[in-house]
Amino acid sequence: MNATLFAAGAHLPADEQADTALAVWRSVQIDDVFRPLLRTGPGTIARWAGQLCRIPGMRLTSLVDTAPLARTAHRLVDWTQLAANLDGGKASLAVVTTSAATNRTVIFVDGNRADPLPPSDTTRPIDYLGVRITAEHVRASAAIPALFPAVEVATPDTARGWYADGGIRLNAPLKPALSLGCGRLIVVATHPAVYPVSPATGGDQGPPDVDDMMVRVLDAALVDRMVEDLRTLGKINELVADGRRTGASQRRYVDVPYRFFGPEERGTLGALAATSFDDRYRWPGGALRTIRNPDLPLLGRLLGGDGARRGDLLSYLLFDGAFIDAAIGLGQRDAQLLLADGDGTSWLTAAPKHVAPDRISVRAAKQAHGEALRHSS
Repeated sequence: MNATLFAAGAHLPADEQADTALAVWRSVQIDDVFRPLLRTGPGTIARWAGQLCRIPGMRLTSLVDTAPLARTAHRLVDWTQLAANLDGGKASLAVVTTSAATNRTVIFVDGNRADPLPPSDTTRPIDYLGVRITAEHVRASAAIPALFPAVEVATPDTARGWYADGGIRLNAPLKPALSLGCGRLIVVATHPAVYPVSPATGGDQGPPDVDDMMVRVLDAALVDRMVEDLRTLGKINELVADGRRTGASQRRYVDVPYRFFGPEERGTLGALAATSFDDRYRWPGGALRTIRNPDLPLLGRLLGGDGARRGDLLSYLLFDGAFIDAAIGLGQRDAQLLLADGDGTSWLTAAPKHVAPDRISVRAAKQAHGEALRHSS
């Protein structure tokens, strides 16, 4: 979605592009994304029961109904300007999806490219398809598995079918970006670029709950692959710098500088989501908000759990103005601190290294959340 917003604004100066994207996210409310849970919940339970009892035609395809998101996508993106920018060479756009039929990563690519699209990747199951990107491709790329329903994509006709979030197989699509000819990469993430390093805590803290274990699975499937790909990129850059060939195929590699922007601790955004939820919807102070919009409190009870990472799952669906403002503030603070480490224009080539997580922390997340709450009130 962010890629589409920036491609649609590629004719504008960078500051205006950023302001437009921020305004879009600050305008999104929960009812712009899915229908009220109290209205759709009985049907969801009925479909689940029907599928459990093998009743024909009864299938549970998602936990929420994202019909409003289709309307929101058409409203928030200037699709006419997007097509003009892509045809005029001001930008190229690629969105990453996962095919429900083949379980392969499918990259839908749009833009006035001089080079042909890369062939299908045999080492990683990735296919590239040229197409005029529409709202259905973008919604498919953001269809969170199980929570959101898969999206039926009609074009191109040769790839007609159902698609879901590209993050299922490729959460940070570094390989496609390189294959499509990017000479530099800017990676914006919600997690650090390194594996967590911490001493054993000791003591019996009890078994992790279901939510905690789901977060661990998401970390392994989504975050760890990004860390591995960044390390691979750094190692290849180091080999190129040494003048050595890489790989038995003697393929010619080039140096690809990159910048990485993200928090220094895993769980930072989840901690912010948990704090935001507690401050906004805890009774008795949050009683009025809960009565006005019970969907977020209900999701918090279903996804929150009580483990250390209880906010991570909730952060996927917490379409709340105060949380969004605080998350934006954290991202801006991360970027400012990372750019302040150098001259503001330096690029990395080596693999990411561990640094002490003493700048962006859970404490900073809570502080940013408090500032956002004061601003919204």
